[in-house]
Amino acid sequence: MKKMRLKWLGTRLTFMVIADANSKVVRFRLPVWTFLAAGLGLSLLIYFTMSFYNGQIRTTDQKEKLEGELSTQNLKYTLTVSEKNETIEHLQNDLIRLSQQADEVKAKIAELKKLEDEMKSLTGGVAMDSSSSVVIASAAPGVGGESRSVTNADMDGLVHNMESDFANLGAEMTGLFGSLTQTKQLVVEAQHQLAITPTIWPVSSRLISSGFGTRVDPFTFLPSFHNGIDIAGKLNDPVWATADGKVVSVGWDSTGGNNIIIEHTSELRTRYMHLNKFSVSKGDIVKKGQQIGLMGSTGRSTGYHVHYGVIKNGVTIDPRPYLKASRKED
Repeated sequence: MKKMRLKWLGTRLTFMVIADANSKVVRFRLPVWTFLAAGLGLSLLIYFTMSFYNGQIRTTDQKEKLEGELSTQNLKYTLTVSEKNETIEHLQNDLIRLSQQADEVKAKIAELKKLEDEMKSLTGGVAMDSSSSVVIASAAPGVGGESRSVTNADMDGLVHNMESDFANLGAEMTGLFGSLTQTKQLVVEAQHQLAITPTIWPVSSRLISSGFGTRVDPFTFLPSFHNGIDIAGKLNDPVWATADGKVVSVGWDSTGGNNIIIEHTSELRTRYMHLNKFSVSKGDIVKKGQQIGLMGSTGRSTGYHVHYGVIKNGVTIDPRPYLKASRKED
């Protein structure tokens, strides 16, 4: 059987080619396997051609798909970059605002230092020169100048300055806290000293009918020493304590009539004479400006007035240098 097949493959086929009626006939003979090989080759060629074509189609589809994905990724990247740039701009603006706030805090600290100096001046402390302080306004109308985009170096410098500013602010605020604590103590002490110092008028009237020192006695008409000042007014005008203190005497005598003595410190006392009525008792603690009695003309007196005296270390002194202010409600 195999011999018959091989014999058949070896069979030759004769082909005649006639160009036209007058041309010579061309004959050639080819074995059968040649045609089979040509058919196989053609089939392979068609197969590979179709495979290549399908591959090209798949490649084109993949290329288009990749191009679409790349375009989508590019769009996402562009959006991401845009968002990042916008975020960076926001952060830069926030840094600039934070830097401006640091400048404003520095200005506020300078104002606090100036206020502290003024407080020290009022309390007798040593004040520093604050005339060179700078005022920073966050929304001032007068602004301008060259405009250009910031660089990384600009932002690095801004961050460095901010770190330095905030470090200095921390130190300044710590120092200022201690300084303000001392100033507060000075103010509290000054307030205490002011409270126990007789600086206000004992009555609303400012009419001094007789001064401190040598005068003609209104009863004997002879030279005499007057150890206080007489302030004239109306019957039952209120009389006030001129400083915080303790009432150490409430009584009557032929010279002073109804009179009160208040001790403010171990060295300083005030006396109020010729009162019509008392509003306090011995041992009472009184505040500056508190009513202690009513004006009258009791004792050795020619009319309605209050005799006001200041006693320092047991010696009567002129009260007028102490009369510097009025009662707050007056």
